[in-house]
Amino acid sequence: MHPRLGQLFFFLILLPVLTLGSRATFAQSWPAPPKLAAPNWMLIDATTGQTLASANADSRINPASLSKLMTAYLTFAALRERKIRLDQNVASPTEAEIPQGARMFLLPSKDVSVAELLQGLIILGAHDAAIALSKAISGSESAFVESMNKAAQRLGMSNTHFANATGVPHPEHYSTVADLVKLANNLISEYPEHLREFGRRELTYNGIRQVNRNRLLWLDNSVDGLMTGRSETEGFALAVSAHRPQPLGTRERMQRRLIAVIAGAATEEVRAQEGLKLLNFGFQQFDILRLFRADEASENIPVFKGTSGTARLHFPRDVLVAIPRGRADNIRTQLERPNALLAPVSIGQPVGQLRIWLGDTEIHQVPVSAAESVKAAGLLGRAIDAMRLWWRAL
Repeated sequence: MHPRLGQLFFFLILLPVLTLGSRATFAQSWPAPPKLAAPNWMLIDATTGQTLASANADSRINPASLSKLMTAYLTFAALRERKIRLDQNVASPTEAEIPQGARMFLLPSKDVSVAELLQGLIILGAHDAAIALSKAISGSESAFVESMNKAAQRLGMSNTHFANATGVPHPEHYSTVADLVKLANNLISEYPEHLREFGRRELTYNGIRQVNRNRLLWLDNSVDGLMTGRSETEGFALAVSAHRPQPLGTRERMQRRLIAVIAGAATEEVRAQEGLKLLNFGFQQFDILRLFRADEASENIPVFKGTSGTARLHFPRDVLVAIPRGRADNIRTQLERPNALLAPVSIGQPVGQLRIWLGDTEIHQVPVSAAESVKAAGLLGRAIDAMRLWWRAL
């Protein structure tokens, strides 16, 4: 067993005491976020999945055109599943089907390729592109909206409901910045091959040149997406992602990605200004620390009723954690896993978790999984282990 993991079991007894750190203690150890001129916002480190800062992240908002992140997500899924093709031509929607707002100015009598529609959707947030894609994928916008809500449930967006593919106001169309961050993170991690489209600054279609409304694409070269929105009642919104090189130890560097969503800004300028402020806070106030490499901290766990008496556990990926800059000495870890497993055991099966603490405050959890499979033993082997388990329970 890895020597650092050997120390972890000591903390199991102390756990009830160590989890009593107050909010005041956490506030003293965690960098204070900047004051933003927007009521709802959230910043995560997509490299680790940790939330770095937030305000009113679970309050219901009108997502406006940020809804098109889900439209894009389902379009990427349809492309991967070969329901549609980038070079496929589809019919443009009729004028009556297109709500007021951003457009790429499709011609009602002219077919358009899926590739062009994706550019209009992503770069311009075009309503006509969203309608055309939804009909091409699902046959109708209403059927597409059903898929949007099913995907939201699957992604754990528990405070989100979609009523259309464009984000136009509707009483049953709502979300939260926390749910939109979750959507943005899944979109990037599942479909990285499409991310470059979000970083394009302009699009010319039908002889009309239009620019991306995400001003951060001009202000910060590390920004590569994602989308903007505007609501007449709630102001301006932004979903933004950025990646910058990050030292990892003394000899290595990695590309670290942050994702932020801001809602309720008063103007386009404020939206961009506060987005950049939040990204700079995340990159400047936090470091990435690698606790273990993938497979480095493996150990064996007893297995009963199996063809093998043990199974190897491991971290399937490097264990990374975002910590306040200069606070690496205050990090400690605790491995939680059962004393034994019952066969069958599948490779990749979740077995436990590594809990990571900054002082007395838990800041991250990383799953531990089985690194190998163990099949169920025969009747005699299972009977023998059943007797062993009965004897241990006495």
